[in-house]
Amino acid sequence: MADPISLRPRTEDAISLTTSQGGARPRLPVDLLDAVSHRLQFLCLMLPVAVILGSIVTELTDFVENRLVYYSTDVLVLLCCAVVFYLARSGRVSPSKLLDVGLLFEVLVAAAIAISFVPATYFESTRPGFAWSPVAVWVMIYPIIVPNTTKHTLLASVAAAATEPVTVLLMSEAGFGALPALNVFLRQVWPNVVAVGFAVMISRVVYGLGEKLRQARSMGSYHLVELLGHGGMGEVWKATHRMLARDAAVKLIHPEVLGEVDEDGVRIMLQRFEREAQATAALRSPHTIGLYDFGIARDGTFYYVMELLDGLDLQSLVYDYGPQPPERVVMLLRQVCHSLYEAHRGGLVHRDIKPANIFVCRYGIDLDFVKVLDFGIVKRVEIEGKADAQLTRMGAISGTPAYMAPEMAVGEGQVDGRADIYALGCVAYWLLTAQIVFEKPSALGMIVAHTNEKPMPISDRTQQAVPEPLERIIMQCLAKRPEERPLNTLELSHMLGDLGIESDWTLDRAREWWSEHDSRTVI
Repeated sequence: MADPISLRPRTEDAISLTTSQGGARPRLPVDLLDAVSHRLQFLCLMLPVAVILGSIVTELTDFVENRLVYYSTDVLVLLCCAVVFYLARSGRVSPSKLLDVGLLFEVLVAAAIAISFVPATYFESTRPGFAWSPVAVWVMIYPIIVPNTTKHTLLASVAAAATEPVTVLLMSEAGFGALPALNVFLRQVWPNVVAVGFAVMISRVVYGLGEKLRQARSMGSYHLVELLGHGGMGEVWKATHRMLARDAAVKLIHPEVLGEVDEDGVRIMLQRFEREAQATAALRSPHTIGLYDFGIARDGTFYYVMELLDGLDLQSLVYDYGPQPPERVVMLLRQVCHSLYEAHRGGLVHRDIKPANIFVCRYGIDLDFVKVLDFGIVKRVEIEGKADAQLTRMGAISGTPAYMAPEMAVGEGQVDGRADIYALGCVAYWLLTAQIVFEKPSALGMIVAHTNEKPMPISDRTQQAVPEPLERIIMQCLAKRPEERPLNTLELSHMLGDLGIESDWTLDRAREWWSEHDSRTVI
C-alpha cells in the first residue's frame, strides 16, 4: 500500500468559522430558519382563532361601539395571516427572506390591533382603566417566536409600537374624539417604549444563540446545513464549503459517545482517529467513499468530511423495497469486493461491513454504483511481527453483532480480511431474504449464534428463486473457520462473476428501477 497522503487533522486553532462578510446580516442555521418558518405558519393559524374568539366576545359584551372599524381590522389580520402562511408554506420565499416578510407582518398586525382597541381605550365612554396595551404585548412576544438581528428587530419594534400613538392622532383628526391630556397619553403609551426595549433584548439573546450555534456547526471550511441522520456513533450532516460550489457530508463523532473520559483514553482515540482518517484517505477504489477532510472541532468533536451521495444504503433498500433479485445482489457484492480488496492489500480490515455501511447510488451517469462507507473502525493487521494493540482499548469489541465474524466475537486469533468476507456473506443473506442470518433477541445472543450455530440455507428463508451456486458461495462466506471461506475478496469477486448472472441486471432494468423509486441523499 502506498504511504498515506499528507493529510493532517485540523485542530482548534486551524478551524476557521464561517462569519458574515461585508457587513451582511449574520445567518441562523438553516434548520432554525426552517423552524422559524413553521412558527410563522403556526402563528398565522392561531391569530385567526384569536380574531374569531374576540369577535364572539365583542358581540356578547357589546364592548365596542364602532363595529365597522373593529371588524375591518379583523379582515386586515386575516388577510395578512393568509398571505404570510402561503409564502411560508409554499416555499416561494427563502427562509431568510421570510424573516423580512415577518417584520412587515409584525407591523401590520400591530396596526390592526391599534385600530381595533384605540377607539374604546381613548375616545369612548367605556374606556377601561390604565393597562398595558395589546400592541405592547405583541411587540414583546413576536421576537420570541420569530427572532431576527438586533437592528431589524429594533426597527420593526419601533414601527409596531408607534402604530398606537399614530392611530390615536389619526383617529382624533378623523373626528373620533378629542386627544387625551398629555400626561394621560404618555402614561398609556409608555409601556410601548418598554416593550421595544424588551423586544431588542430578547432578540439579541435568541438570535445570538442561533448565530453561536451556526458558528459551532462550522467544521473547518465546511458549514453544517441539514441533519441527514444519526446513529450510535454520531450524526451525519449535509454541509457546504465556504469557497467551493460543492456539497459534502460531514460525520460527527462526539467524544462522550466513544466512552473516553480519562486523559489516556482521549489521547488514544485522537491517535486512532487520525490513523483511521489517514487510512481512508489513502484508499483509491472508486467504490470507497471519498474523504475530503477531517479534524477536531472546538468542542472536541471528531469530524470527517466526505463526498455527498445520491441514493440509499442497503439497509434502507431492503426495508423499503424488499429482497433484491440475485443478479442485482451479485452486481452489488462485486463492487464491494473491489473496495475491500484494495483495503485488505494494504493490511486494513473494515471490521464493520453491514448493509447500513454500503451505499447504492446514482453516480454521474452510472446507476447502482456502490460506495463502501465508514471505515471508522478500520484496523491494521499485524505487520512485520508488530501488533497494533497499543491503539486498542482492552475489552473493546468493534463491529455490529448481526454481521460479526466468529473470530471477532471471541477475540481469538488474527482478524484479517476474511472477517469482512464473513460480514459480506451476512449482507448478501440480508439482500436475498430481507432477514439477518441469526434472529436473536439480544446482541449477546447474536454473537453466540455466529460463533456456534449453523445458519439456515437461504432457500429456506425466501420465496424467490436463488441459484444454488450463489447460495453455496454465500454459505461458504459464512463458514465459522476463516480458512474455509474464500481466500480474499478478489477470489470472491471472481467466484461471483463466474456465475454469469450479473449481466441479467441490465442497464435498462437499473434505469427502470431508479425512475420508479425516489432516490434519497443520505450518507
